[in-house]
Amino acid sequence: MHNLVIVSNRGPYGFTEQVLTDAEQALRKGVLPNRPKFGEGGLVQAMAGLLKPGRWNPIWVGASMGDKDSDVANGHYSHLFDKLYQEKIAPEHFPHIDILPDKRIRFTFKEYDFNMRFVFFDTEHMHSYYSKFANGFLWPLMHLTREPLFYKIKREFPKPSFEKSDFLQYMSSSVTFANTTFDETRRNRKLWQKGDDFVVWIQDYHLMQVADVYKTLLVEEGFSCDDKQRIHVGQFIHTPFFNIHDIQGLIREDKRNRLKAERFDPFPESVEQVLKRLTWGMLANDFIGFHTKEYCDNYLAALQEWFPVDIRIAQQFYEISHSNGVTTVGAFPIGLDVDRIMGEIAPDKRLGYVWQDHDLLAQIIEDKGRGRYVFGGLERRDYTKGLIERLKIFQHTLAILREAPKNKEADRRDARLYQVTSPSRLANPAYQKLSDMMEREVIEANRRMAREIEPIIHIDKGVPPPENYRFLRETDVMLVTPSEDGMNLVAMEYILSQKFKGAEERGLLVLGNSGAARIFKSRGFGEQDGIIYVNAAKAKSAGGKVAEALLNGARLSERIIRYVETECRVDDWAQNNMEAILNSRKGD
Repeated sequence: MHNLVIVSNRGPYGFTEQVLTDAEQALRKGVLPNRPKFGEGGLVQAMAGLLKPGRWNPIWVGASMGDKDSDVANGHYSHLFDKLYQEKIAPEHFPHIDILPDKRIRFTFKEYDFNMRFVFFDTEHMHSYYSKFANGFLWPLMHLTREPLFYKIKREFPKPSFEKSDFLQYMSSSVTFANTTFDETRRNRKLWQKGDDFVVWIQDYHLMQVADVYKTLLVEEGFSCDDKQRIHVGQFIHTPFFNIHDIQGLIREDKRNRLKAERFDPFPESVEQVLKRLTWGMLANDFIGFHTKEYCDNYLAALQEWFPVDIRIAQQFYEISHSNGVTTVGAFPIGLDVDRIMGEIAPDKRLGYVWQDHDLLAQIIEDKGRGRYVFGGLERRDYTKGLIERLKIFQHTLAILREAPKNKEADRRDARLYQVTSPSRLANPAYQKLSDMMEREVIEANRRMAREIEPIIHIDKGVPPPENYRFLRETDVMLVTPSEDGMNLVAMEYILSQKFKGAEERGLLVLGNSGAARIFKSRGFGEQDGIIYVNAAKAKSAGGKVAEALLNGARLSERIIRYVETECRVDDWAQNNMEAILNSRKGD
């Protein structure tokens, strides 16, 4: 069995006082505890196939996010987990936890069986490296993929905010993650020396420097060339990758500000130097995966701008030769847990979500019965999602529908938008600003466009699985309108949600700039398949395209549904990445 260490900023599960207290109370009452939410997060879904018994022996290294993680790791709740197991509540209804002597946590829950290692940071460190550098600087910067720069034209899109101290904390975190990963490597040395593979798979932009530190530790600790040939390191970037040419204005502005400050710093860290360091550090991976070819190309362009590298095409991949070896880069679009979602959207599965004492399904049925199209939006409340523009797109569409003459193709002349946005990064000022803007825009739009009803309902608490899939199934038009998005699985989920509906009952997908749009376009899907591509920044034009498609009777095609069902499977994505990491050339 091969060893796999998954390294991510967020661990797969966090232990909270509420969950543990609930389990203790349930034991005393002799009832089943509330089943904890595990497997609903996007990254856990992506890794699900690797976290079950099979080819891999998985260890997940992630930062602690629960207020009781430390107590659990130190064995303070072992009596509770043992009792839950003895009463046959765990692992079917509650995780069974074994605290192993080597600092691992054995996590068994339903079909999942893997080990965890928590990485602990104090609150100030986490705020600096995660909230400020990763999310305040890297997150918006990675989405700068084309001119004009979003933060110059969009009120809600913040300018990437850089502070040297936050970068140093980011680097410190990389050292901590790398050391924990190296500890797992050392513990398993006898196993992989017998011939098994040892794979380290690093996730996303939070950890762009981990591979470099980890590879350095292998050298410093005396691992031989033969040893290192059996160790394979890869990384997947779930965001877009910035366009080096488009961020030159940001780099020049940073240089001007440093000159104006006239502050002596013998070890300056400029925006350009930091990005150079991170871009170069990623080359320590044997394989780097992105969602699309465009993101691969952006990364390669940054390398060519800054470093003496040689790039060649090797089948469907790029091979980058550099002073430290060879790194392979390729595009693997992430997909869905298709079988699980299909089970949740079957016709007999009713949408049962209640919001502000209103049955959401009953409200939707009433709207349709009164001749209204039901528009939907469903995502995290993030400034990259084009939420403000979406409200304007809907308003322009509604205005056109109300004025259009009736015809046999489309006899509905009114609409309502159900916009669901789950709260995100509430401590970040940019996200607070977005929340305030959303609230004001919804109020103003409803004041201006209301007739019998308010045309926009904003559900600001989120709709959790599996109700989210059933909500998608009920909508006539799904608005997925990011200004830029790494992939956007909601687009795929919406297509799949229409699987069991008749051809004339299916909905329409409105899709903005995203990995999903790039993938669908590259395979020839368009309005004939019920997908309307829009630029969210041009709301009036986008609204016109949506209204025209509706009036022409456009619907999702069987062809696009079959494509998502068969070609967009997350287990295939994970397996493809594993094979690419294992087979990447390490250098001559």
